[in-house]
Amino acid sequence: MEHALAALSGTGLSGTERLDTIAVLSGHVRMIAQQAAAARHPDAQFSAGITAALTGHADRFPALAATMTAAATESGHDQAFEFGLARLLDGLHTLIRGRTPSKHKGRAPS
Repeated sequence: MEHALAALSGTGLSGTERLDTIAVLSGHVRMIAQQAAAARHPDAQFSAGITAALTGHADRFPALAATMTAAATESGHDQAFEFGLARLLDGLHTLIRGRTPSKHKGRAPS
């Protein structure tokens, strides 16, 4: 926790926001680790379970059926950790960038 808080110093985040940042990132890591411990390929098993449940019911859940069909033909399975972490960090970057004064604000690019 000490290292994480030190890394967030000077970001413009309040103390509560820095603690919440650690909680959100830790929660994401913990959730993915728990899924991985329960299944060798959690995303694939999740997809297989949803697909099996949809059999004969696609008309009731057309958006889910279409999404599962599209996902079955796409690459990038089992990347929930990387995808989620990147989205969390993107959001934090945007928040922090809005809080910290930039040397380049208001200047034309050179």
